[in-house]
Amino acid sequence: MNPTPTTTSVPILRSVMAGYAFAISHWRRAAVAAAPYMLAYAAQLVLMQSLGGATANPLLAMGMFLLSLVTVIASLALSAACLRMAVLGDYSGWHSLKAGADEGRIFIVSLLVAALTLLVFIMAFMFWAVVLGSIAAGAMSRAGIDPEAEGLELVDAMAYLGAADWAVAGVAGLAAAALLVWLSARLALALPATIANRKIMVLSAWSLSGGNAMRIAAALLLTGLPLLALEVGLYELICAILGSRPLYLPVPVGSEQINAPALAAAEEYLRWNGLMAFINVPVFSGLYAYIYRNRTAAAAAGDGAGQHPSGI
Repeated sequence: MNPTPTTTSVPILRSVMAGYAFAISHWRRAAVAAAPYMLAYAAQLVLMQSLGGATANPLLAMGMFLLSLVTVIASLALSAACLRMAVLGDYSGWHSLKAGADEGRIFIVSLLVAALTLLVFIMAFMFWAVVLGSIAAGAMSRAGIDPEAEGLELVDAMAYLGAADWAVAGVAGLAAAALLVWLSARLALALPATIANRKIMVLSAWSLSGGNAMRIAAALLLTGLPLLALEVGLYELICAILGSRPLYLPVPVGSEQINAPALAAAEEYLRWNGLMAFINVPVFSGLYAYIYRNRTAAAAAGDGAGQHPSGI
């Protein structure tokens, strides 16, 4: 059963609870719908482990490509199935799975959202890099050092940064990160809007989140961070029990493989996160559906998008 929004602004905690409530009430359907994706993704991980990150054998490389293709298709089918259940209460198809127009639209919307997010990420990173470079240049100038004459790179120059310099760089980094979070919140309703209206909606769904971007962002973070913490903790527990790291792969750099613990761990967690799709996808589908119904109800009632939010 899906909770019905009762306020015109986005209630943060109720939105979070709605996401988890949907996943709990639909866990059987979600688990079955996730099975094809889970099997394909697990097979892909097993093949990756056997290859050790290398795909020199053309047959194995082709097998990896085909498995990746099946994984993407199954992932789209899972996302569309959970969104149809959450947004429309539509349980048709083979265990709610279909291969049709919804899945194609979800694929296109996902690509468009990813492209927009990547573009803004590049711009935000460039902004932060320019700020950091300017701060580093100022710090070296105060130290009486000419970076060009000394042949120093940015990494070397960072050794001259003081506490105040790092504080300014940190604020700039947080501003860049906040921009990405804000964009994610503004685009969060693209998927449920696309499913509800049976047409591609990205920028056309932008206005739905107007005036509520920070509340949607808070709901996304409060939903995702506990899941991330629990899933990372579970993976580390499994690693401790097994005495090994089953999803570890050396990080390839060109033809070489390097030992980069932080990067390798991040990739491990991403692979594990993929295996947890049977939990993550329904939780976020329920969250998106609840917020979408809230915003469309507000629009139907003639509530301005810029209304000052109230309540939690």
